[in-house]
Amino acid sequence: MQTFSNNTPKIFSKPQVGVVDEKITFDEPGRVKFKATYWPAMLFRGYSMTLEPGQEVAVIGRQGITLLVRPF
Repeated sequence: MQTFSNNTPKIFSKPQVGVVDEKITFDEPGRVKFKATYWPAMLFRGYSMTLEPGQEVAVIGRQGITLLVRPF
């Protein structure tokens, strides 16, 4: 029987545009608007900055239902 883990990140083949709705920091997730829906989001590993509401970000993947983002 195959099991699935939500802890394994899935990286998209092509980054897409999202807009920060709630501030995202290196140690605190936030929220982004992506494809007309709001999603929990966190910075992709290796980035240690703050993303502010209204800022466009690259959505590069997901981990469970949390989107993985980085700045443009």
